[in-house]
Amino acid sequence: MRITLSERQFSEQIRQLEGLGQDVTVEEIQHRIDKYARKLFQHIAAYGIQILPTGFQVNGTLATLQASLKQSFSEEDVQTRINGLALLAPVSVSLDQPDLSAFVSNQIMLASMSDNWIAFGASLQRLTLQELRPAIENAALQLMSVPMAPPTNDFEREMQQVEYEAFLAAAGKKDPLAKLNAIDEYRQREEAAYAAVQQETLERKWNRD
Repeated sequence: MRITLSERQFSEQIRQLEGLGQDVTVEEIQHRIDKYARKLFQHIAAYGIQILPTGFQVNGTLATLQASLKQSFSEEDVQTRINGLALLAPVSVSLDQPDLSAFVSNQIMLASMSDNWIAFGASLQRLTLQELRPAIENAALQLMSVPMAPPTNDFEREMQQVEYEAFLAAAGKKDPLAKLNAIDEYRQREEAAYAAVQQETLERKWNRD
């Protein structure tokens, strides 16, 4: 994730978090900003957010940081990530594909959204924290509303099955039809073997006659 901070907003956030009075000027806060920031970054690690030492960029009074977010397995985890980000008072956040796991706790939906990142990833850039969850939910709804085209030949049918199995593996799920498919395949093998025996019997009878 890329997190963009404003020098002004971040300084005021430090003032509140550190309990600094109005007698402490913004210039004085900025003079020690590296120490305040290091303390804050260590604190938000408990929220599943790790600020990375690489990818730091400055553009005027704005700074962009790179962060790695811990995967979420519940709505409580997702809210924890958001609460941690809020402590930074960001101007905006931009998601990369791996960041989805911090905000999508449903493993099947996560696998589907990760596979289709290219279709909606641009909509999850430069968002405020208030816009983040609605934007992710909107992307998920759009993804679910797109119907899957049925296969038109054996190759497409086989590839669709391979993709489905890979999707289930990524989501950590088992194929609910696996047992039925195995039974059906066994029945087909038995029927093929019986047909072969019948054909061989007919051929022997024909040769004798």
